[in-house]
Amino acid sequence: MAYTFGMRCSVSLVRSGALVVARCAEFPECVGQGSSREEALRRLRDSVTFWLEACPCDQTAAPGLEFDIRSDERDLA
Repeated sequence: MAYTFGMRCSVSLVRSGALVVARCAEFPECVGQGSSREEALRRLRDSVTFWLEACPCDQTAAPGLEFDIRSDERDLA
């Protein structure tokens, strides 16, 4: 039987000049920036995954990592 690791993160998205910045409340040192909402979220996912895989718990988190968008500016698209 395979165990699927799951984790939910609270994410805020804000516009900073030409960039969208995504931050995760559970991992404040992880940030994703991009020209679109999707790019910022992808980069945040990469940052959180890298951080989790570097930790001594030795597990891969990417397949079970889910984001709950808690704040989002309306003009991010």
